Amino acid sequence: MGGVGKTTLAQLAYHDDRVKNHFDLRAWVCVSDDFDVLRITKTLLQSIASYAREINDLNLLQVKLKEKLSGKKFLLVLDDVWNENYDKWDRLCTPLRAGGPGSKVIITTRNMGVASLTRTVSPYPLQELSNDDCRAVFAQHALGARNFEAHPHVKIIGEEMVNRCRGLPLVAKALGGILRNELNHEAWDDILKSKIWDLPEEKSGVLPALKLSYHHLPSHLKQCFAYCAIFPKGYEFKKDELILLWMGEGFLQTKGKKRMEDLGSKYFSELLSRSFFQQSSDVMPRFMMHDLIHDLAQSIAGNVSFNLEDKLENNENIFQKARHLSFIRQANEIFKKFEVVDKGKDKSIRRDAPTNGLPDKFANIV
Repeated sequence: MGGVGKTTLAQLAYHDDRVKNHFDLRAWVCVSDDFDVLRITKTLLQSIASYAREINDLNLLQVKLKEKLSGKKFLLVLDDVWNENYDKWDRLCTPLRAGGPGSKVIITTRNMGVASLTRTVSPYPLQELSNDDCRAVFAQHALGARNFEAHPHVKIIGEEMVNRCRGLPLVAKALGGILRNELNHEAWDDILKSKIWDLPEEKSGVLPALKLSYHHLPSHLKQCFAYCAIFPKGYEFKKDELILLWMGEGFLQTKGKKRMEDLGSKYFSELLSRSFFQQSSDVMPRFMMHDLIHDLAQSIAGNVSFNLEDKLENNENIFQKARHLSFIRQANEIFKKFEVVDKGKDKSIRRDAPTNGLPDKFANIV
């Protein structure tokens, strides 16, 4: 997922002296969402030949790049690749095949589909940081130290902040940077209680980084993902359970004889391969969303999806737009939970709406 440290790890390897001495040539290209073969080829050639900026013909660029790479052992890093078009990938690789034995291409991506398209060896999926390492990253950026020992008055809230990062170094760095040299307990508490989308984008960059994954989803997957905002944080769900919910919402439109369950399984696998879901159990496969991915779903769903466990303010105004509600069932508390729903119901809806006593807009309750 975004922010787990793929680019940082690739940079560490790329700039290591042992790596520098091992290869004849090295080049780094930040690809991002525009997989323009001409631009990438030109950037590669520019890194080893200054005259490349004067050439704008792809064929000529590839001829020149092939000449430069011929027989040379090179290292190429393609950072942040989203392209799943094999023809574009094959076209880019044409001059690279002239490289000498031992040449390497490293690709960073959030999409396992990209890894399947480009790989010649097994992918190396990064895991989240351990709690100790995450604490060290956060404390380094917030306090210039590796822990909270020298600042006991913020230690407890600092540990809560580290737990909130859930092992993502991007978040640990961003939250630490916002609190850099800020030792006021109230300031730390404000950041801890802030939603991820309330953090200043110019300082954190967390939500934009996560949103990039969402923007690359096709429209049919966007609505399926946003719907998952109804789940509580940390909720473990079954694949078949979620697919049935999608079916009930009409998200799975099939043609011909294709079963909705099969289409839902395909959608689920695509979201899983893009790290929107994570497997939480090997025995009886269950899945969940990382807390930050859950925040992303909530920010996208806006006022449409709600979990009634959340502590919401101005409920009457918020629930005017609600379409999807969920709650954790507990004995003797159901009526109390739905008091907030009654406050927000639209007075213009007909009182005889056939939805078990609830207005149409709240009929879709999980």
